[in-house]
Amino acid sequence: MTACIAATASADFVDFSGEVSDLGGGISAIDMYANFSDPGNVFLNIYNSTVVNGDGITSGGFYHDDFASLSGGEGSWLPSQSADVAGLNSQYDSYVNAGYGDIGAANSTALDPNFLDNGNGLGAYLPATAGWYNGNPDNVISGEKIHLGHFVMATSDVANFSFTASTGWKSNSGTTEVQFGSGSWTVPAPGALALLGLGGLVGRRRRTN
Repeated sequence: MTACIAATASADFVDFSGEVSDLGGGISAIDMYANFSDPGNVFLNIYNSTVVNGDGITSGGFYHDDFASLSGGEGSWLPSQSADVAGLNSQYDSYVNAGYGDIGAANSTALDPNFLDNGNGLGAYLPATAGWYNGNPDNVISGEKIHLGHFVMATSDVANFSFTASTGWKSNSGTTEVQFGSGSWTVPAPGALALLGLGGLVGRRRRTN
């Protein structure tokens, strides 16, 4: 089951929103999106992010099920390492995304130095201030709802999930002017898990310029 959150505003960048899915077996996933008011807006990147579902030391953390974890290593945050092949199920794999519609080798999402210099883009946690971007500028990513990542976790950690970040975008593909905005999205508590079980979830969201 999936619970969705939507919003409206006059600015090009509206806010961030999340969709929570119960995958069963005590595992859930949250898909994050950047929302824009014009389908011609071009998404560029996420930066200065804080994405957590616990204290990052003794609680929380995200699950991976990709080529990196299949070989016995730490899972990768690159969607190019995610796949639906024998032994792998992308539904249970955490990854960030720069708006691409598909996972796998054709996904050109890239990780910025803040991401790579702290764990090389691997592991159960996102580094503080991690960022990601469209690594193939020739492939313009535009639309009103841009997929930013798929975050898989224990259902018991859903209530502790929060996403805060800044984003860069352009008003259209014909301009070189880059605009910026920031926002956050959190799962409400208490009662988030009970609401999820009933198929309804309302998220708190905040946008800043």
